[in-house]
Amino acid sequence: MMSATNPPVLPVSLAHLRALKCNERVQRGDFVPDGRQGFAPWEGPSGFRADSFVTQIYRRLGVRFNARKMT
Repeated sequence: MMSATNPPVLPVSLAHLRALKCNERVQRGDFVPDGRQGFAPWEGPSGFRADSFVTQIYRRLGVRFNARKMT
């Protein structure tokens, strides 16, 4: 039986994630380190810049939200 205060670690490895750049916006579906050698999905509000957080935010490789070409 699993405890609600100790959820299971997601089977996501760092090899499948990339760190967000400082100007990227955090979205649902991004990941944060959970302190147990794993990653937990970001469940907070979205739209904040990644550099406004104390901890590093990660996103799955190949996933791009609002990808635009800057000119």
